[in-house]
Amino acid sequence: MVSYGNPDTARNVSAYVPGLNTSLDADFAKNDLKRARDTAIGMQRHDPSSAAIVWLGYDAPQSPDGWGSLDVMGDERAERGGNAFHQFMGGVSATNENEDPHMTAIGHSYGSRTVGAATQRAGGIPGVDDIVLVGSPGVGVDRADELGVGKEHVFVGAAENDVVTKLPSKQQSAVGAVGMAVAGPGGAYLVGEIADQEDDELWFGQDPASEAFGARRFPVGDGPRVVGGHGLSIDAHSQYFDPDRDASSANSIALVAAGQSRRLKAEEYR
Repeated sequence: MVSYGNPDTARNVSAYVPGLNTSLDADFAKNDLKRARDTAIGMQRHDPSSAAIVWLGYDAPQSPDGWGSLDVMGDERAERGGNAFHQFMGGVSATNENEDPHMTAIGHSYGSRTVGAATQRAGGIPGVDDIVLVGSPGVGVDRADELGVGKEHVFVGAAENDVVTKLPSKQQSAVGAVGMAVAGPGGAYLVGEIADQEDDELWFGQDPASEAFGARRFPVGDGPRVVGGHGLSIDAHSQYFDPDRDASSANSIALVAAGQSRRLKAEEYR
């Protein structure tokens, strides 16, 4: 755990859970620490009494080539991680010196599935008022009101060109899994489009950006296209927290985490 700002004294505390291929290495420092730092800077712009945590207290799925791992297709690591995150947030809530701090759980990619698992523990995630899901392939439940904070406190960012937010459902797994194994999420997306049943089901359940899920969707940039001059791309999956690459998304995350969600702009459902 690394925190930008003091989580024991801040009125607003966010905890970001990263996803696939996250480990304590150079990329963690380059990518995930920066995401937490960018979130902290944004939060503190709205309320100086804010802290942003990046939490890696679980074994995130690993794959040498990025996505060709069966672990990322399964729920087991998310379930174990959800239990650990539930306990961690209980500690953060207990040690905060404010009478009623505002706390936000942020899940990116497979980390959103881990946050979803944490919400299903007894009592939900301790102390958490709001949940932010970005780049999510589903969270393990079909409706926002199943996450324990009320659907009006669940916020979703899903870029148009983020293939991870469009992974085919397990009902389409015959082609989806083949595409994932062969060419990662870009391949799963492309073959999933062929087998599309025109529903809102993703790999881990209902699409969080859909009207049926019932969360509050905020605007984000489209991101780079899936198929370009250099082949398949998942770059749109990595820019949600970056104020230079997607200012709208980064500011939306910061607004929610700083307890200012009333100022959030709404985006249409998919």
